[in-house]
This record gives sequence, C-alpha cells and structure tokens, in this order.
Amino acid sequence: MVAKLTNLGFSKGIFAETIVSTYNADGTPNAAPMGIILEDEQTLTLNIFNSSSTNHNLKANKCAVINLTNNIEAFYKTAFKGANPNGHLPAEWFDRAKVVNAPRLRFADVAIEVSVTGSEPNGLERTKFVCNVKQMDAPKKYPQVYNRALAATIEAITHATRVEAFLNNEKKQKQVSELLEMINRQRDLVNHVAPNSQYSVVMADLMARIDSWRKKP
Repeated sequence: MVAKLTNLGFSKGIFAETIVSTYNADGTPNAAPMGIILEDEQTLTLNIFNSSSTNHNLKANKCAVINLTNNIEAFYKTAFKGANPNGHLPAEWFDRAKVVNAPRLRFADVAIEVSVTGSEPNGLERTKFVCNVKQMDAPKKYPQVYNRALAATIEAITHATRVEAFLNNEKKQKQVSELLEMINRQRDLVNHVAPNSQYSVVMADLMARIDSWRKKP
C-alpha cells in the first residue's frame, strides 16, 4: 500500500514539525526546521520568514525535500548552524533527491520531495509557499512510544529561533520574555523526564547559546 500524507501523521490545519532541505546558490545543502500544513493529500504549504535561506532557495529552485525524523540532533543543528563544526551542516548527512533538485537527509524516516507551485506574501515578514508532492519514500516502521522530552526539545528549539530573531527588536521584548519562560519550562520538563540524555544535552547547549545572545552588546 502506498503511504498517504495522512498515514504519516499530517492533519489538515495542524502544523507538522519537519526539516526542509534545499540547495543554496553555491550548491551546498541547506536544511532548517519548518512547520508544514496539509492542504490535501498532494499539497503542503509553508509560511517562511523572507530573510531565511530556505525562502531564497525555494524561490530560486522551486523545489525542496520535506524530511520527517525524530533525530533531535538534526533539529538542533539545522536550526542553529553555529552548533556544527565550522558552522556548516555535515555534508555526509545528505544525498541528492530522486526527482527534484534538492538534497535529502540520509537518515530521515520519510523524505517527501516537493515542487513549488505558487507563492504569495503573508504579511510583511513571511512568504507562503504552496508545494505539490512529487515523490515520497515512506518505509514501513514499527510504531514508536510517545517521548515527552523529544516534543519539549523541539518546541524549545522552535521558540529559540524566534528569540534570536526578536532579541534586538524593542517592540518584541514582551514576546521574547514569554518565549524565554516557555523555554525554561521545557528545559525543566526535559531534565525531569530525560535526565542525562541526548535531549538534556541539547537543552543545556541551547540555554548556553541563548545566554550568549543576551550578553552581546
């Protein structure tokens, strides 16, 4: 049986947390965590900040790979490139996609290759991209138990990307404070349910990274 997007956990109107990979102008792979919305079994939409590399690459190449994975290191190191050696994602993480001009994560549980069929401004800061599914590899896997630490760490990483973007914007300091409170709660949850784990290691590094941003003049 061919897998459908709904078989993979996508639901209409609900954000699904994924890693979207594209090629930069110089041909190097780029990847970043992105929330994806299901429109129908062949259509997914993304709302992406105009300043992001993914936005530029989607406009230039008109395609991407949407990677589904529970690998928390991948979420963290694609969100914060500075967490990688020399600030670059490992080249060995990627293969070329089968039918679109984009890289795919080798270790992804599912790789959804898409082409951009339309885009439009969504407010002043973002662009909405409409993507059509061209190819999907979804091998059958055993079901996984629910991991609260995974969910909390992904949520903290997502919030932290906004903290970094908003930290020097005087008009968004209230939002920054709210985001920091949520990150602290998620850090406490991770340390409670998964102490001395890959999740607590990522959270500790994330908190140190946030502190370094706040100390910058």
